[in-house]
Amino acid sequence: MIDSLDLEAWIARQKDRSAMAIQKAISATHLIRRRDAFGQTIVPSKGSVLASPVIANWDPEPDYFFHWLRDSAIVMRTVAELMQDASSASERERWRSHFEDFVRFSLTLSNLNGAAFLSRTDYRRATHPEYRQFLRDEAEIRTLVGDALLGDVRFNPDGTIDILRWSRPQYDGPALRALACLRFLASGGSETDDIKRLLNLDLDFTRRCAGRHCIGPWEEPGENAHHYYVGLVQLAALTHGRAWVSDMTAEWNAAEDTLRANLESHWLESGGYFIARQPASAALAEGMLDAACLLAVWDADLRDGPHSIRDLRVQKTLIAIEKFYRQEFPINHARTEEQGHALGRYRGDRYFGGGAWYPTTLAAAGLYIVWRSALRKIAGISSGAETHLWLPCAI
Repeated sequence: MIDSLDLEAWIARQKDRSAMAIQKAISATHLIRRRDAFGQTIVPSKGSVLASPVIANWDPEPDYFFHWLRDSAIVMRTVAELMQDASSASERERWRSHFEDFVRFSLTLSNLNGAAFLSRTDYRRATHPEYRQFLRDEAEIRTLVGDALLGDVRFNPDGTIDILRWSRPQYDGPALRALACLRFLASGGSETDDIKRLLNLDLDFTRRCAGRHCIGPWEEPGENAHHYYVGLVQLAALTHGRAWVSDMTAEWNAAEDTLRANLESHWLESGGYFIARQPASAALAEGMLDAACLLAVWDADLRDGPHSIRDLRVQKTLIAIEKFYRQEFPINHARTEEQGHALGRYRGDRYFGGGAWYPTTLAAAGLYIVWRSALRKIAGISSGAETHLWLPCAI
């Protein structure tokens, strides 16, 4: 059993390490990425956020030297929280500056134009013949303007269009970016013209795309569907965005209603958990136990009601996921039901061998911490008291 004081000290140390690692991925203008096979030399722009600053060529490490809309938004939401919790004015200013640079960079991405890119770049000729199989079609790139651009997955961190094939479209990026901007404003960030422009852009896009099929957060090819994760963060953006938008339209209300109805269809009564995507046959649904549903609840941060952390079905979903991975992963075999478990992504995951994954495991831990905190308040237990309130129950 880990002593609570040791755990608190470890968390404090890890928070500092994680904050330093996050900062290395933001505005990494000192790095140079050469994709010689594609004729590219990329220097990250100020405000870009690298999915990974590690330079690799699928040898065997993956090439994640891109600015993903989803990943960057989640990182910058954390930056807003770091700004709020800063221990000094200089630290607060550093995080604030990073966020405002991110907003400006995001606005430049929204102004890109695929046809204009093609008029000045012969990307196929610049690519070695052996690697042209990995390129996006010219017709696809030509469509990149407006909503098609906002529904793209990732960009080069120098602010140029990604020419490589990937699973597209994805509609959660703008919703998550809106949530990050709202978190920044709630943390005391300035409501600049740039912030307002980006928020309007992302919220309007989210309203228009609510309920549309797209690729999910694991970016698996061929899974163009309604994804629980995408739908829930879209609903969260519109729900949290209500406090910021002065004119609420009938289209906004209709979009929320569509998302709520779609999300309800993900509850699998026979399994007792939420499934990752719809539509799905009964046979497929039984195999769609997926920790993306936990990440969805965590990232959406709805205060109450269906699909919030207070929804008993969320707790049941976590129990089902833990039960599966307790049997699936040898690392969990010696652990009791009362102890935390390492979680993977989804049943049958084989990406880089599958296995346990930090984000899903930590999402589960975060949910437990919130539930236990709520139970302490109900029971009138002080935060320092020893308890065994670990297993989830209705709150």
